[in-house]
Amino acid sequence: MKNKGLIIPTILLIVLGVFLLYEGWSIILRFFDIIKRYQWVGVGIAAYILFYFLINKYKKPNDTINSNLDFMEVFSHELTHAIVAIICWRKILSFHVERKNGVVWMTGGKWAEGIITLSPYCLPIFTMIMLFLWSLVATRSLVANEGLMAFDIIIGMTLAFHVFCFHDQTGDFQTDIKQFPEFFAYSFIWILRLLNLLIIILCYIPNRHTGQPLKVWGAFWYLICQLWNDILSIF
Repeated sequence: MKNKGLIIPTILLIVLGVFLLYEGWSIILRFFDIIKRYQWVGVGIAAYILFYFLINKYKKPNDTINSNLDFMEVFSHELTHAIVAIICWRKILSFHVERKNGVVWMTGGKWAEGIITLSPYCLPIFTMIMLFLWSLVATRSLVANEGLMAFDIIIGMTLAFHVFCFHDQTGDFQTDIKQFPEFFAYSFIWILRLLNLLIIILCYIPNRHTGQPLKVWGAFWYLICQLWNDILSIF
């Protein structure tokens, strides 16, 4: 009965995946057209990767840096559960994080259970928070936004942080994932990863009319409009 209840969400996921793959190609092409705009994001990604491999190369038992990094990975996981639960109108009762595990207790309906449960495996929460802040101050043209490189570097570092989190945390050993049919769980995770990647790319792409970056809300609106246009073209 539980699996039957996921038939429609699975079909919707597949439709979303097809749409994202179709539209993603043109978005990637636009990304390469203005790739210089992402240079400081790339610097942030490279900086975090170097940091990650250096601390793991010289890793020591109970090392402070590694302990804190483990804590931050668990914290980001549980924070994502909590934020998505709040967005889905759940009531948070308890939020507890330790170095190796954490838990969020909440009450509310069951309609968004899959979204809340699987969100930490596909939503780079720190990156999205930084992109939202970046969007609030990125009110000038792309050429004038060079002064935002500090934001870009941090966005790149948080994105790399979450990529390593996704790698370490995603697997059949996770009770979050095991409580759903395998096809649904991994379809949700990978399709939403693609969605979030396209949103991150679109944030920096200039609006064809104003020349200003689309920002977070513009990226969402762009995808919604493209989806609507694709639906209309079919019918």
